[in-house]
Amino acid sequence: PPEGGLQAWLTVLGSFCVTTAVYGLSNSVGVIQPFWAKHQLAAFSVQNIAWISGANNFLCLFLGVQFGPWFDRFGPRWLLLAGSVIYISGLLGIGFLSQDASADEGGVHAPGTLFGLLMLLWGAVMGTGAALCCTVALSVLAHWFDRRRGLAAGIVFVGSSVGGIVFPLVLRATLEPLGWAWSMRILALVVAVLLCLGNLLIRGRIKGKKGSGAVDFRCFRDWRFVWTTVGTRRLTCSLELLRGSGFGRLTAGAISDRIGRFNTMILTTIFSIVTTFGVWLLVETYRMWLFYLFAAMFGFGTGCVISVGPICVGQ
Repeated sequence: PPEGGLQAWLTVLGSFCVTTAVYGLSNSVGVIQPFWAKHQLAAFSVQNIAWISGANNFLCLFLGVQFGPWFDRFGPRWLLLAGSVIYISGLLGIGFLSQDASADEGGVHAPGTLFGLLMLLWGAVMGTGAALCCTVALSVLAHWFDRRRGLAAGIVFVGSSVGGIVFPLVLRATLEPLGWAWSMRILALVVAVLLCLGNLLIRGRIKGKKGSGAVDFRCFRDWRFVWTTVGTRRLTCSLELLRGSGFGRLTAGAISDRIGRFNTMILTTIFSIVTTFGVWLLVETYRMWLFYLFAAMFGFGTGCVISVGPICVGQ
């Protein structure tokens, strides 16, 4: 890989735009879900409403198992375009839903119908589009970087933290005064611009491989790969997407190129464990400043899992 150059860094910028749009909006569910609980889905419990965002996150990550081989087979262009169209279509469709449920059990605005439509559009459609977009945005970095891939991935993953800050601010400023429909249309416009930039800037350097594009389970014959995958999965189970992780993703990615990717994962994991026992256990109602300190430190430590974890698997 060239390890740099104009097109390489433009690809990084395009991937940054994609993760800002997709992961950033997923991280904004803390603002959207309470709005559903107050309006469209007031008849449902919080636990049931959470299945919608859970389906979105699950499909975004799980479908990458198949979309990854498709990326190897077909390259980034058409997969990213298809994912962008699917994702924006789902977001636009959500904007046409009623803000409040009606008492008509059989109508389009009935609580059960709104729940099903939100599950379909936000959960299934946008989850599938997110999987396509993010698989391309992350996988294409290997076309341009090897020695400096940690830094590139760190920059790209900062996008999810940026989006996780900006989108909730936009929603808090628009949901109540403008209503659900116009808030979703504003979001769709911002997301469309970011995904358009991603489609224009991201370029693949390696031609697609021949083959069926199916998942090749022979990778599990390599026990180094197996244990790296298991270890990375265990780390992500403990991950909390705190905003402080944005700085951690960038810093850990840059450091990993110098001291090693696995070494960086070990050090940041130790840092997160020390933070948990040294700060979190000391939090009390009269020492709330420790809670904010923990959020920043733990977010910094676990941010490495997001940016460096995939690099370890690739290595």
